[in-house]
Formats: sequence, C-alpha cells, structure tokens
Amino acid sequence: MGVAALSIAGLARAADSDATDAAALKEIRAEMHQMREERKRDREVIRSLEVKVQQLETKDQKVETTTQQLQNTDQKLKETTLELQQTNQQVKTLQTKVDAPIATQQFGNAVERYLGSHSFTVTGAAGGEFIYDQQSGALDDLHHASQNSFFFDWEPMILYRPTDWILFEGVFSAGFGATGTGTDLSTADFQIFLNKYMTVVGGLFDQPFGDWYENQSPMWVNRFVTAPLPFGVEPVVPPGELGIQLRGGMQFGALGQDFDYTVWGGNGPNFSSDVLGAAMSSPTSIASAETNGKSIGARFRIYPLPVDTNWGRLELGASTYNGKWANGNWFNSWGVDFNYFIGNLQTRGEWLQSYRQMPMGQASDNRQGWYVQAGYFLTGLKVPGIPDVINDYLRRFEPLVRYSGVNQRGVSNDDIQGATGVGLGGTQVGLVPDFGINGSPATYAPHSREVALALDYWIAPSIVWQNEFDIELPRAGGVFVSSTGAETPAGSIPNDHAFLSQFTIGF
Repeated sequence: MGVAALSIAGLARAADSDATDAAALKEIRAEMHQMREERKRDREVIRSLEVKVQQLETKDQKVETTTQQLQNTDQKLKETTLELQQTNQQVKTLQTKVDAPIATQQFGNAVERYLGSHSFTVTGAAGGEFIYDQQSGALDDLHHASQNSFFFDWEPMILYRPTDWILFEGVFSAGFGATGTGTDLSTADFQIFLNKYMTVVGGLFDQPFGDWYENQSPMWVNRFVTAPLPFGVEPVVPPGELGIQLRGGMQFGALGQDFDYTVWGGNGPNFSSDVLGAAMSSPTSIASAETNGKSIGARFRIYPLPVDTNWGRLELGASTYNGKWANGNWFNSWGVDFNYFIGNLQTRGEWLQSYRQMPMGQASDNRQGWYVQAGYFLTGLKVPGIPDVINDYLRRFEPLVRYSGVNQRGVSNDDIQGATGVGLGGTQVGLVPDFGINGSPATYAPHSREVALALDYWIAPSIVWQNEFDIELPRAGGVFVSSTGAETPAGSIPNDHAFLSQFTIGF
C-alpha cells in the first residue's frame, strides 16, 4: 500500500510536471511567435527608416546643390554689379570725352580704327632761310651774281599703309625761291615687305648710291644748310632714279654687327647736253628713256662694331652705278663712304667718281667728288663761373666743319647761267646759293674746293636753327664749254664767301 501510494504520488507528480512543461513550451512558442512578429515589425521599421534616411540624404544633396547654385548666382550678381559699375564709369568717361573737343591724336586713332589695317601719316619738314652772298668778282664773261634774300621751303612726306606688307611714300617740295613759287616731286614709290630680310621698292626714289642722297639730304637731317659740293647742281651721280630696287639686311654677329644691301635698276642717267660738264637730268624722263639704255646699281654697307663694346657706331659702304645714255654711250661710277659716331662726336665722309663716254670722239667727261665733315654736340659742356641757365643754352649747340671738293674737266656755261635750285621746280638761281645747294661760282668751276663752318642750335631733336659760313678755295684750270662745244679756259676764279641761316622744323 505504501509502495502503491508512492507510485501513485509519483505518477501524479509526473503528470503535473508534463502539464507544466507543456504549458511552458506553449508559452515559449507564443513568445517566439511574438518575437518573430516583433522582428518582422522591426524589419519594416528599419526599412522605413532606411527609406527616410535615403530621402533625407537626397534632400540634403539637393540642398547642397541649391546652396552651391545660390553661391554661384550670388558671385555672378557681384560680378555683374562690378561690370555695371565699370560700364557706368566708362559711360561717364565717354560722355566726358564726347562733351570735350576731340584731340588731333584721338581723331587720327579714330580714323585708323575706322579704316582697319589702313594707316595714313603726314610727315616731312618746313624751313625758312636767309642767304647773304656778295661775290667779290665775276667769272670771265659770266654775270656777277649776288644774293641777299629770304626763302621758304615746305617738304611734306605722305605715308600710306593699306596693309602690313605694303607702304606708299610720296615727297614733294613747294617753295618760294628767287623768282617765285615752284614745286617738285622728288619721291613717289611703293615699298613691299616680302619678309624681314627683303623689301621691294618701285617708283621714283632717291639714288641709293652712297649715303647722302637717301639719308642726309632732308633739310632737318642735313647738319649743314647746303649740300657738299659733289651733290650740288653739278653732281657726280644722278640724285634720283625711276625704277625698281631690292633691299634688305641681317645681323651677322653680335648685337650691332649688321650689313645691308640695295640693288636697283632704272631708266638710267641723262644729261642736259652732250658737252663737257653738262648737268644731269634726274630722274630720266620717259621720252629720254625710250632712246637711252637702262641703269643698274648696287650698294653694300657693313656695321662691324658690336654695341656692347662701347666703341661707337661705324658704317662702311661701297656703291656702284652704271648705265648708258644717248643710246650707246656708257656712264660708270663708283664710290665709298663712312660714318662714325661715338659719344657726342659725329663724323662722315664720301669719295665718288664717274666716267661718261662722249659722242663723236670727244674726250671722256670724268668727274670726282668728295667731302668729309665732323660735328660735336656740346651736351656735356659746363663752363665754370657762369650761371646754369646759360650753360643750358650752350649745351644745345653743335659746331661743325666740312671740307668738300669737285674735279671735272669742264663746265657747261648754259648750266651755270640757268642752274635750277633743288626743290624749287625750275627756279633759275644762277651762281647764287639756294635750298640744298651752294650756287656760288666755285660750285661750277672745274676744280672747286669749299670749307663750310656751321653752328647749329637744337631746340628739339627735330627743330634746329642752323648758321653756315662758306669759304671758297678756288682752283685754276679747266674750261667752260658752250652749247656748241666751244671751250674757253676758266681763267681766274674769284674767292667767294656766303652766309646762310636757316630755321627748320621736322614733323
């Protein structure tokens, strides 16, 4: 009974325990189900949060983009505001300029902008001159000339450049001389720039022979009032040419070591008559060119001194000019020249000679000419003991001296009595000085010599007051030749003195 009771009690406890375990298991299953539901809900919440986070991130990116756009817009607004301020200032400035009278330079710039690549420039020189020449005696059988007169000459140069590679140059002279007003066209040519080493020039141009005609003949460039004797009314080579030339240059060493060349051809030389000492007609007219041969010429110059040596600037040149006149008669010429500048000292000189074959068995018409000159700027002068204001005036002076001469077998009487002044278009000046020449008797004598003393006062680099005193050193020998060819010995030649004063402005 006891065992049975214990067994029954044990079974009861076991039954109770199974019931408890079943209830616990059910509860666990319920909790697990609840946990699954909660986990499912959590996942849905997480998914919802992820969506919201993505949406927030997208919105944040949009906000950043919008912020950047706003910043860019703000910067553009600031720039626009600044541009508007600048534009307003420019408008005010333009309005001020419009209200003010237009200046000459502004007008020229406006015209240049309107024409595009075209450019138009007027330059040149103008000068007034007084000449006093009372000759001490007359040449045999020739008029005893004198001079005590004022003159005026205007030489404008027109430069027109339609493009970067072509330039037109024209120079004419208009002056009031001994017998009135006259004009003369000395230059009219086109310059075509092929490259930096080569230029073609065609038309009417100064003779490139030597250095004087092309570079020193303008009135405000020439240090003297007159030309050296070889370049007067009885020149050794023609002063101008109608034709075409090729020119250029290049550097061959250090800076300043250069050379340049010029070769040309033209209508050739022509003379007023076929007698000794006849004046050259240059350039040759078309009518004469149809019967005369053409000319060829060449000039070469070298600059051997480098700039950084401080030895000054030296130019050495050699030229030749050859052609035919009166159909088959030869004219040959050659020359050498130099220029040397160092500090305030300037020197230059030239030697040239020519040979002209004469028709009908006449002796050849040979001519020689030369000049050498020196000038010194008193820029660094300071005389002790005098006020600085006077030293300032003294430093503007340039004293000069020149010695020149011409040799030729004869001189044409007709050319002496009817000599034409340079730049005065037919003005008959006879034996008296005129613009650009010295017309005193020794100029036309077969063997003339002259010493010229000058004192220039430079008001500005292109404004100068020049004073010149010419002393002739006549030489005996030679003949005067009439238009028929009759020769008369030159005989005694009076020693002539002349004073010339000229005020010139280059513009």
